[in-house]
Amino acid sequence: EGAAVAVEIKRRGDIDGVAPFYTDDVQVWHNVTGAALDKAGSLDLLRYWSSRVADLNYEVLERRIYEGGAVQRHVVHGRAGDVALDAAVCIVFHFDAGRIRRIYEYLDPASVAAVFGAPR
Repeated sequence: EGAAVAVEIKRRGDIDGVAPFYTDDVQVWHNVTGAALDKAGSLDLLRYWSSRVADLNYEVLERRIYEGGAVQRHVVHGRAGDVALDAAVCIVFHFDAGRIRRIYEYLDPASVAAVFGAPR
């Protein structure tokens, strides 16, 4: 449930609404960088993302909930300037007391390059 709520909040661009779903010591790892962000860093990245992507929509393809976590596959649709985005993403969530403690996000960096100023 926490993963679904967090995705819905991100879609609306209410990044401050994501913060209560994170534990204070959350770690959000991205395969693109091979590094994990802390709570402030993750929220900053989400703010940057939502400021750069127009017509943002998350198409959830599959979600599996298991004891202590969830796995979700979705496609992020939107536009970064003149470039259409259709990024396939897989995210693994680990929960602690109903809040997100760890996120592991996997995607093809080329699919979101335009958001970060790089050619596709």
